[in-house]
Amino acid sequence: MAAREGEVARRAPRWEDRTMDGGNGGKTWWVYMLSCRGGKIYTGTAIDPEARYEAHRAGKGAAYTRANPPVALLRSVPFGNRSEACRAEAALKKLSRESKVAWAGDV
Repeated sequence: MAAREGEVARRAPRWEDRTMDGGNGGKTWWVYMLSCRGGKIYTGTAIDPEARYEAHRAGKGAAYTRANPPVALLRSVPFGNRSEACRAEAALKKLSRESKVAWAGDV
């Protein structure tokens, strides 16, 4: 379809030229699980789980991790976009503690 006079022609995005990224700006979202003081578990999402872990350790993360400081990053898993990562996080938060520990150890 040709562009009309005065209009800018739009080109369909292509994977090969990296212009198609699923609407997430080319960022990979991660679900991560932390082991916190007192044996507690925290689950979250982030673009950079290692940096987020360090933020939690520095007291700049969630209120939960300020009260229960993290001691280890147990596992992080990549997802194609934020929506998928948030759905996975919500599903993990519904699991029992035993199931969460099994997920974290299933590397």
